[in-house]
Amino acid sequence: MKLIFLSARTLLRKLTVVVGLSVCALAPITAAIGNEEIPVETLFRKSEYRSLTFSPDQKFMAALIPIRSRYNLVVVDLDKRAATRITDMPNADVLSFSWASNDRLIFRTGNEAEIGRARGDGGLFAVDKDGGNAKVLVQPLADKEGQYVLRVTSVLGRIKDNKDEVLVAANDRDAESLDIYRMNMFTGRKTLVSFDSPGKVSDWVLDRNNVARATFQVDSKQKKYSFSYRSNDKSPFRELRSWDHNLEGVVIPLSFDQDNKTMYVASNIGRDTMAFFRFDPETNKLGDLIYGDDRYDMYSTYLIGASLGEGGRLIFSGRDEDQGKVIGVSYFADKPRTVWLDEDIKKTQAMLDAALPSGNVNSWNPNQRRSLVFSRGDRDPGRYYIFDQDKKSIEETAVQPARWIDPKQMRPMQYVTWTASDGMKIGGYLTLPAQYAPGKPVPMILHPHGGPWSKDNWRFNSEVQFMANRGFAVLQPNFRGSTGYGTKHLKASYKQWGDAMIDDMIAGVEWAVKEGYADKDRLAVYGASYGGYATLMSMVKRPDLFKWGINYVGVTDMFVHQDTQPAQRFGDFAVLAKLINGDQREDRAMFERTSPTLQVSKISGPVFHAYGGEDRNVDIANGRAIRSAMDRAGKSQEWMYISDEGHGYRLDANSFEFYKRFDAFAKKHTPKK
Repeated sequence: MKLIFLSARTLLRKLTVVVGLSVCALAPITAAIGNEEIPVETLFRKSEYRSLTFSPDQKFMAALIPIRSRYNLVVVDLDKRAATRITDMPNADVLSFSWASNDRLIFRTGNEAEIGRARGDGGLFAVDKDGGNAKVLVQPLADKEGQYVLRVTSVLGRIKDNKDEVLVAANDRDAESLDIYRMNMFTGRKTLVSFDSPGKVSDWVLDRNNVARATFQVDSKQKKYSFSYRSNDKSPFRELRSWDHNLEGVVIPLSFDQDNKTMYVASNIGRDTMAFFRFDPETNKLGDLIYGDDRYDMYSTYLIGASLGEGGRLIFSGRDEDQGKVIGVSYFADKPRTVWLDEDIKKTQAMLDAALPSGNVNSWNPNQRRSLVFSRGDRDPGRYYIFDQDKKSIEETAVQPARWIDPKQMRPMQYVTWTASDGMKIGGYLTLPAQYAPGKPVPMILHPHGGPWSKDNWRFNSEVQFMANRGFAVLQPNFRGSTGYGTKHLKASYKQWGDAMIDDMIAGVEWAVKEGYADKDRLAVYGASYGGYATLMSMVKRPDLFKWGINYVGVTDMFVHQDTQPAQRFGDFAVLAKLINGDQREDRAMFERTSPTLQVSKISGPVFHAYGGEDRNVDIANGRAIRSAMDRAGKSQEWMYISDEGHGYRLDANSFEFYKRFDAFAKKHTPKK
């Protein structure tokens, strides 16, 4: 990978700031109906700013911006109101970053467009806020045929009174186990901290003195997950809890309390959903409930979904070097929720919510007297403000991820539920186009998510707004297996890729038709990755319902996927995958019944397939298999293939072409009324 660091360069665009704006002066945004077609380039243009973050001294902000279709790092001088680009990555995106000190940043790289990109390419870098003293701390992974062992170094946090080093987790000694190191962010030198590792460590928990005293471990080959603990750095680790893929008695260690003895954990003991508890590791006893929700998980079980960003978190009163006490929790429910346990903070949140755009979710840090507020919604990609708690004032930074998006032109996303054939409650989101009116059902697109263990959440979604703008209702089902709905909901998906999971989606479509939202004669389906598979299987199971489908980088053959997915070929994920998805030898009949390539004779509508030649998740063999099968069966299909794209298109030109072809395909095959 070629890496270019620029010397400090001030961008032409300055940040406009309105200083001293009264909190109660902002007017709420009002909705307006617009039927004009919004160009693909407007909806799918890369966000201009993302991940805006204060430096520890709050004199600078850092953010990610797109440059030649790659996200790069920019630093904003708050006094000068000027932005300086400090990286130019031609062959990778800056995926995330953190302030290692007031003067230096650490960031990791990968492909931003890759669906499920959480781990990146293993690259870790450091640079001063002016672009100087650039250092490659960890070289990115170089793809080699037949190799899929990714070495990962991730930043855990700053070290109090240490300006040269940060704490990192890395699997240098063992590809299947993380260790803790102090890393010099100028030289890249690592000093091992966790000498006495119990092995197979997925996460470490440090006490308030930065001593490694608890671990969360994953041993996929033994089908075992466990929580180990030690009283001090001289004591051996002892296993406190363990469980398997059936997720009974899960206890995941999160952090230590201020007494350095009591711990905070996430657990489903005595309940279906994961909740936050206090825990006494010396007696191995679960303590008081901090917060739980009977419908939604507070935290991922880590079986699947954690790497996709699911689950909530505890909010503490301090900073990295001094965590403080628990003051709140945040998690995904029907909308993102934050529950403050401090009454003063709760009142301040209410004041912000009343002042900022109506209906938005407003995130901020109450531990800083001067805090960034990110206000975003289902129709609003978001905007940043600076909130001064002492002055009770908001500065409007004019920094918006997508300033060209007019929220008044976007459509609201509403949470809906329906009942599956076995009685299970299924949730999801329905977005209705401007053309919808009660008693006048509209064409609808079923839009299943990928994973299949990700989850659709309430947020601005360019794809959903695109489809709604073209006159379609959009149904996003969180079918069984979607993370965040408890243990029963997740386990009900085991070995149900093409069966009950698809039935949940179809039940949602039938509900939308019955309720008068969707026109039963103008139904379609579109999804990516597992969503692409669900597209095809929905058309296999109910050819009478769906007029057309779009399969974007989707699995098409259960046999092919198990044989070609790198995570199953070269990693221990194969063990878990066979337990929860099935094994082609033991479950051959199921694989044959639920492989779209073997069932194409049942598909009646046309399908548009889109794939990338460098996909490291769903191999292109899946695309070739479905294309050949449909050709042999004489089925109508269209094909898009980009040789140098991966699991989702990165380059603007390719992305724009895909959605333009999507648009034309949908218009061509949707019956007119």
